[in-house]
Amino acid sequence: MEKPTSFFGLNHSDWTKSTWIRKPENLKMVHESFKKLGYDKLENLIYKSENLFIVNGIYIKRNFDDVLDSLQLTYKKPEIQTKYYAEFWNRRKADKNDSIVYEIIREFNSIKSTKKRLSYENQFVNDTLVDLLKIEFDNDNLNSEKAKLDFYTLKKYGLHQSAYNLLYERAEYSELELDRENLKKELTITTEFTYPWLIDTEK
Repeated sequence: MEKPTSFFGLNHSDWTKSTWIRKPENLKMVHESFKKLGYDKLENLIYKSENLFIVNGIYIKRNFDDVLDSLQLTYKKPEIQTKYYAEFWNRRKADKNDSIVYEIIREFNSIKSTKKRLSYENQFVNDTLVDLLKIEFDNDNLNSEKAKLDFYTLKKYGLHQSAYNLLYERAEYSELELDRENLKKELTITTEFTYPWLIDTEK
């Protein structure tokens, strides 16, 4: 059994076609949740080289830091916008999310310059998302005790297929001592497959 989350598409969809992520309230929630987790924990989500970066399968043939600096600089300044930045901000205005996108870019750029973690606005944080991100990306001190806590966190949220994948289908957990067979008995089996949040990485 796998209970779908409202933000499922963050992990398993084409962001260029997602209407959910374009809504200002969803962008705000994701940003504040990322801040609570710590953006530094999510660095592996972005592949960066000198003139290319890749995010969620989207290739952008530009320098990541230069793009963010220029987006901040050109917001509401059409006189200095090149075609790329004009088109970017026009799309954001059409989606009615330009102000929150600007806020996110401005705050993200401040992390780069100060190296400090951003404070977050708790009323916008989605604690379920933060907990799931911790399981997936905050694994520096992973041990059997934390693995068991992760299992029960997934189970608590109704993500039983994800919990099963943690037990049997995730490389980072495979060498840890867990009573896998007894933990598996706590999961609800269903005949309907729902794509899990925590995917199988062993195949």
